[in-house]
Amino acid sequence: MKAVVLGKGKSGKAAAELLEKKGYRVILYDDKEPTELPDFPDLVVKSPGIPSYHSVVVSYKKKGIEVIGEIELAYRYSKGKIISITGTNGKSTTTALIYQVLKEAGYKTFIGGNFGIPFSSFAEETTDDSITVLELSSFQIEDLKDFRSSVSIILNITPDHMNRYKSFEEYVKAKLKLLKHSEFCILNQDDPVLRNLNRENFFFFSRKGKADAFFEKGKIFCKDLKIEVELLPLKGVHNVENYMGALLALKKLKLSNEKILNGFKTFYGLPHRTELVTEINGIKFINDSKSTNVDSLKKALESYENIILIAGGSDKGLDFSSLQKLVRERVKGIVAIGETAEQFKKTFSDIVDVRISDTIFQAVKTAYKLASSGDVVLLSPGCASFDMFKNFEDRGEKFKEAVKLLEEKVAG
Repeated sequence: MKAVVLGKGKSGKAAAELLEKKGYRVILYDDKEPTELPDFPDLVVKSPGIPSYHSVVVSYKKKGIEVIGEIELAYRYSKGKIISITGTNGKSTTTALIYQVLKEAGYKTFIGGNFGIPFSSFAEETTDDSITVLELSSFQIEDLKDFRSSVSIILNITPDHMNRYKSFEEYVKAKLKLLKHSEFCILNQDDPVLRNLNRENFFFFSRKGKADAFFEKGKIFCKDLKIEVELLPLKGVHNVENYMGALLALKKLKLSNEKILNGFKTFYGLPHRTELVTEINGIKFINDSKSTNVDSLKKALESYENIILIAGGSDKGLDFSSLQKLVRERVKGIVAIGETAEQFKKTFSDIVDVRISDTIFQAVKTAYKLASSGDVVLLSPGCASFDMFKNFEDRGEKFKEAVKLLEEKVAG
């Protein structure tokens, strides 16, 4: 048997290894290489970064050859229950939160997908009584066929990846495809795209009104459970939504209130998501490098006041003008970086002082000069990182490095 794997990243390599174990002769293909591909392989597996309109993908489909994604491949060799989490923002945190609760509760559990661990790398280790928690991107959901989740969560859908999709509607369609592959679905009632979806197996959470799980006067309510948000480690309005989505999913798995609360209280979040780096002369430095779109930047701005914002990066075709009111209310100054620096200056210079910096080190120094005691210097780029950094993790680490150098200089 012959198989072609499109893409040499983590998921491509993991898919190739799994296929080889199953007796396939595998050709790993990168579209930057002039590799000769077999005319009629038995199976083609594409990495999520390769779009369905790629010429090689289209060619194979026209020949009637099955083309699937790495998640679909792994699913075919996996066992046990699956929880799938998607959304424009918050999916990594919610994935890790659910995994932590299950792990603390004593379940045999796995974590992966868009989280950075290919499903194919551990699919064969799953068992009938294990639970796999998968973060899924829209790119991964596009390629699902037989895949099935016991519970799926869609946290939110706002514009993103407009450099890949022809329209927001096309992006929405990719996300909502997950609903067809799920036994139970947990949805955000406050999201305009999701609020009007209604089926028997749909359950909703809300920060703004009554729902299956809802937020009111500093507490999360869900049937027989009441949680004081102030007692939970993760802060910010976006994390209230993450908690509620996770809570409903865990309830569907019939976890006890005690086990859910214990897991919530032992999870302190992931790096680069509204992470407090340090405080210098009363100025807090927050690393939210994971912010790669308009909505994630919006959630960060809603979580703080008196902000000196460091924003900008790779241009994904996003429009930031919807944030003008929020910037006027909460932001004292902006330091713009990367390809979109001029866009930030054009969009917000009539509202606040906007400076442009060539490096993250220069940006941190400039932000510190603009800030006063009680202010927050917030790195929340609202853009991808690939113009200046390897990825958002690299951007966050460079920011922390710059803050540390500043702290040493100030201490002096």
